[in-house]
Amino acid sequence: MGSHNGASIAFRAALAAVDLGVELRGVILNQPHHSGARRTPAEEASVDDRVLPLPANDLLWELALPVGADRDHEYCNPEAMLAAVGAARLRRLPPCLVLGRRKDPPRDRTRTLVEALQKAGVAVEARMDGAGYHAMELFKANCAAEFTAQVADFVRRRSAASTAGDVIGPSKL
Repeated sequence: MGSHNGASIAFRAALAAVDLGVELRGVILNQPHHSGARRTPAEEASVDDRVLPLPANDLLWELALPVGADRDHEYCNPEAMLAAVGAARLRRLPPCLVLGRRKDPPRDRTRTLVEALQKAGVAVEARMDGAGYHAMELFKANCAAEFTAQVADFVRRRSAASTAGDVIGPSKL
């Protein structure tokens, strides 16, 4: 599970785990933070976003990406990342819960990720209709409660599919 940029880390960790034969019950990607050189409509509308304004978003990527890379680098742009990963690797991922907010600047890129996972045959629960802006679960109690309930529900349902030999089962969550 990962939130924001951590969602990209969780995604790559899940790919590495399944490459090594680790059986995962699920992956949770909370508001994956992506971008790209070509602006999406949501990014264009975020110039003065309350939480993640476009100039701050651009600066975050400039500081995070390798020297000389632009926002089309695979660490930033989900289209580049998905092309590098390929559908065959995606197909091996477990069910994914992808959460988003209606006013989150990276929401168009998150939809691109969800569509690619679904096209590859991954079971995806996409809940992109959360109220508010990027990272609202950190600032608003009602958003935190909604987020916690969504994650707990997904974990419970995925844990119910576990076998008796698992290290972590429903009784240990």
